[in-house]
Amino acid sequence: MGQEPTERVANLKALAELEGYESVEALLEVAQFDCVIPGICTTAGCTYTVEVEPDQREGFCEACGTSTVQSALVLAERI
Repeated sequence: MGQEPTERVANLKALAELEGYESVEALLEVAQFDCVIPGICTTAGCTYTVEVEPDQREGFCEACGTSTVQSALVLAERI
């Protein structure tokens, strides 16, 4: 289930942009202190985002029907 580093970075950049953050660092700075943070589907071609728990690794994607939503902190390997 693990993603390649380039895929994680791409997903983090997309998540930061879709959520309106200036950078991945800005997203992660805010996320580290919240109990619900942005997550993104990691299925290729899907850009579904949703608020998730910080340790979410297999959240359900309502757009593509898979359990591939991961939190920003999981993608950044901070959890």
